[in-house]
Amino acid sequence: MRSILSGPGWAHALSQPRALGWLAAFIAAGCALYLGGMVWSGWGLVLAAFGRLGLEGFGIGVGVASTAYLVRFMRWHVALGQLGHRVPWRANLRIYLSGLALTTSPGKIGETFRSVLLLPFGVPASRSVGAFLADRLSDVVGVCLLGVCAALLRGTMPTGMLVALAAVVGGSFVFRQVVGHAAWWDVLARQARWLRASGRLAHDALLCWRQLWRPVNLFLFSGAAVLAYGLQAGVFAWFCRLLGLEIDVPLAIVIFVNATLLGAASMVPGGLGAMEAALVVQLVQHGADPSLAISAAIAIRFTTLWTGILIGLVCLLAGVPGRRREGLA
Repeated sequence: MRSILSGPGWAHALSQPRALGWLAAFIAAGCALYLGGMVWSGWGLVLAAFGRLGLEGFGIGVGVASTAYLVRFMRWHVALGQLGHRVPWRANLRIYLSGLALTTSPGKIGETFRSVLLLPFGVPASRSVGAFLADRLSDVVGVCLLGVCAALLRGTMPTGMLVALAAVVGGSFVFRQVVGHAAWWDVLARQARWLRASGRLAHDALLCWRQLWRPVNLFLFSGAAVLAYGLQAGVFAWFCRLLGLEIDVPLAIVIFVNATLLGAASMVPGGLGAMEAALVVQLVQHGADPSLAISAAIAIRFTTLWTGILIGLVCLLAGVPGRRREGLA
């Protein structure tokens, strides 16, 4: 990591053989998984189902789902601004999208590669990591909120999801108090080995997260997550409709939310396999033909996950324009 941080920005980082091999391995593993799924379900059935989506339908789905990244970028840009950093929005957008290339890293931690790209703009790693923590936590809250709303529209009471949502929000604000009290922090640091090992960076990053994690930002950031993931869930519902599945929109959203949370909880890089399996199992449970269920799962993951990775790779290869050299010391 030190060699990346000390190099001339994104180009040096991208040229590291180990980094390129790591990224290629994740992409290759995902491609193999998808090809295996298609072969298992039968090429003919899958291709026929994709034909029912049509090139136009698939293209519209990609366009709508990709706007979610713009919504999430706006949240990211606002977060950095609240931490006192005014990164030019065009460069910041490309940096944010570049992080999508590492979506398939465990827990999406590879997306913290944005911290490297932001260094030439005078943004310390602790600030960008703190923004990343707020970004990911608000995603969890937003996805849970989306699932709760969809379930209520179906006339069901999502007790389990409400409990999980309350636990995440309540627990985060309890931890925020711990971070804000030096005495409590010292006790926690003595018990947590990762805090002792990470040192000052972890401490400063959590203080930045604490600065961002306020009630008003919880509402705004989580609302952005509801909109972003709601767009993708809506595309999934539309794909189900085009494939002829008898799945209403609220149910499709609930299925998408459950699969998203399961994929995240599995800690499998990018939720590969776990999210797809959750989508297929739920669709089949609601009467979908297995081949159509697999096609719907593959289509939405191509539309979201793999499109995002492709966008990230293009931005990484294109570079970040307008870099400033101040603030590197």
